[in-house]
Amino acid sequence: MWGLAFPHEWRIEIDPALDDKTLLDIAIHEAAHVVIPELDEAKVDRLGRHAADLLWRMGFRRAGEE
Repeated sequence: MWGLAFPHEWRIEIDPALDDKTLLDIAIHEAAHVVIPELDEAKVDRLGRHAADLLWRMGFRRAGEE
């Protein structure tokens, strides 16, 4: 399991060991579960993948540790 969503708590958890692109995908996926809980899993998967691909092409990356 790479991520979990807790819609009633407005919270997500994501495995920090994921590579940057996968983390972006999972973050969007889990956020979708929180923000639009009525979406079925197939739509959430599609949203996560496509939004992550778009944002990745735009240059979004995980910020480095300071």
